Amino acid sequence: MEYVKVCGLKKMEDIKLCIEEGANAIGFIYNVPESPRNLEKSVLLDLLKKVPKNIKSVITFRASSAVEVEKIMNEIDADLFQIHCNFNIRDFDRFPSVTKKKMIIALKTNQVNKGDVIKMINQSFDQFFSFLIDNSEGSGTEIDHELVLEIRRRTAGSKIIIAGGINIDNIEFLIKNLEPYGIDASSSLESKKGVKDPIKIKLFLKKIKEVKKRIVRDKYEI
Repeated sequence: MEYVKVCGLKKMEDIKLCIEEGANAIGFIYNVPESPRNLEKSVLLDLLKKVPKNIKSVITFRASSAVEVEKIMNEIDADLFQIHCNFNIRDFDRFPSVTKKKMIIALKTNQVNKGDVIKMINQSFDQFFSFLIDNSEGSGTEIDHELVLEIRRRTAGSKIIIAGGINIDNIEFLIKNLEPYGIDASSSLESKKGVKDPIKIKLFLKKIKEVKKRIVRDKYEI
């Protein structure tokens, strides 16, 4: 697992803690006014200036069209853009390849639409930075493990990030059994909606480091 992102951050002290404890991607919510984690543009731009260059800054946002996505990507300088959209991603075909490589396509996935999602990923798996499989969008609803396994099995070669109800109690199972490219956690690391809990962040990221060490040890143990 190469990508560990804590999303919905609003304060510099929380960002620093995430980085110190091993997160390599920092997520900000933008253009989602109903979210308690949403940031005003001026605040977002100020925080982005303070994220170290070796840490991926990720703007997570909703968009109603490819034109809106293009506008946001042109206005904000970030490493990656996680896009939640309800339009056909074929609308991104006109985007330059270098732009698409900065895009994480978030797919709200369930047993009903999984066939379409699998087809979509297989058609575009090498065009974007990655795909995020999520049925939560910050609500804390736990991801369907069997669904993720099926998508991983039927989209060989794709980079899959998982989100939805990821917490300290299930992270070891998810890493070992789903083997995702990355994980994206937010609501489980809060004391209340929109307020990150430093202790939860620290314990969660510590657990990830411990799990990854055990996996490496078990792999090379004679």
